[in-house]
Amino acid sequence: MSDAPEQNQPHRSPASWAEIVDSFDAPTIFVVIGSWLGPDARAAISVEDVWQDALWMAWRDRNQHEWQGLARYRAWLLGIARNRVHDALRMLTRKKRGGGRTARFSDLGGHDTVGGMLPPRSTTPSRMASHMERARVLESALATLEQPLQDVVRLRIFEEQPMEQAAQRLGIPLSTAKHRLVRGMQAYRAELQQRLGDSTGSASSGAGEP
Repeated sequence: MSDAPEQNQPHRSPASWAEIVDSFDAPTIFVVIGSWLGPDARAAISVEDVWQDALWMAWRDRNQHEWQGLARYRAWLLGIARNRVHDALRMLTRKKRGGGRTARFSDLGGHDTVGGMLPPRSTTPSRMASHMERARVLESALATLEQPLQDVVRLRIFEEQPMEQAAQRLGIPLSTAKHRLVRGMQAYRAELQQRLGDSTGSASSGAGEP
């Protein structure tokens, strides 16, 4: 554990943590979490609940992470969210095998609950609803792409993985991944422009250009 002052570890300060969370493009994160859950699990587990639970765990375990910038912190948060999704899916499978009512995420989370444990203003119901509404637009635009293009756009733009890592995960050459990203981003931006009326919305910037 580091003894570095809070100004060098802003994610450990209640005063700056909410601003850090706000700086992330939450709708794109919601799209990623939704893709991990899949359509069947989303009927029982909400994306918003997974994200809030991940935020609570990140705040609880903030001293275990050394600040290395926003990109690294976002990746750390996504790693926590992915683990929560895996835990939730396993628990949901056990509950389904045992019969009875459909599991809620609050059941899956055990005794660790979010309510009242995060710094003030880090999440609000209205903000979460707005993020989810935007995420549905991004998700629907992404779903119009052919699957090979969709996969590389999701990994590079939404999960913000390096191009080399995205290609490795997909099992394709780097040149192929780059070609698919260019084609996918062209189609995705055109679709997003139609849905949003502009070309500068979330996940449509040039951040993921090869």
